[in-house]
Amino acid sequence: MVGVGALSKLFLMVVVGSLALAQIAPSCGGEEQTIVGWVQRKFPFPAKNAYMIQINNVEYEVPDDFYLEVKVGDLVKYEKGIWTIVKKAGTG
Repeated sequence: MVGVGALSKLFLMVVVGSLALAQIAPSCGGEEQTIVGWVQRKFPFPAKNAYMIQINNVEYEVPDDFYLEVKVGDLVKYEKGIWTIVKKAGTG
């Protein structure tokens, strides 16, 4: 017989796993999400031959030219498939 504590742990693991998967999987609604946030870090990802930035603790793949232009601390936006810099780091 499975105890209540074990069931609670299993339920919690399923919920956390579902939330993590929702962050990774694209939306099925046909709408592209809009992402706005401060770039926390940027780094190449050789295994995928890609460039990544991190916003709000979530990593996103970005085009090469945007990666070369963006800096850590910039406020960026992703909307309708296009990455843009809203505000450069260190500007008033």
